[in-house]
Amino acid sequence: MLKPVNIIQAADADLRRIKRNAEEAEYVDPHYEHYAFHRKHVHAAKSARELIIFALMEPHVCAKTNKANMKLIYGNAQLLIEAIKVVGG
Repeated sequence: MLKPVNIIQAADADLRRIKRNAEEAEYVDPHYEHYAFHRKHVHAAKSARELIIFALMEPHVCAKTNKANMKLIYGNAQLLIEAIKVVGG
């Protein structure tokens, strides 16, 4: 069962992953790391709080994905609200 802290950790990890993915893209055989949140939201967010808010505001963006983790995150509005409260800001 996911907890608010898990959502915050995933958001922080996705924000760090942007830089790693950009660095990996420079190599011939890149190891691209997939995001827990929707790519559109990850690249638009400036903080974990903002990323979680995007997920709460646009849960429909993951409707066509086959990523189970993303569906778990976006499909639980109450958990996202709790994570926003924990992360503060």
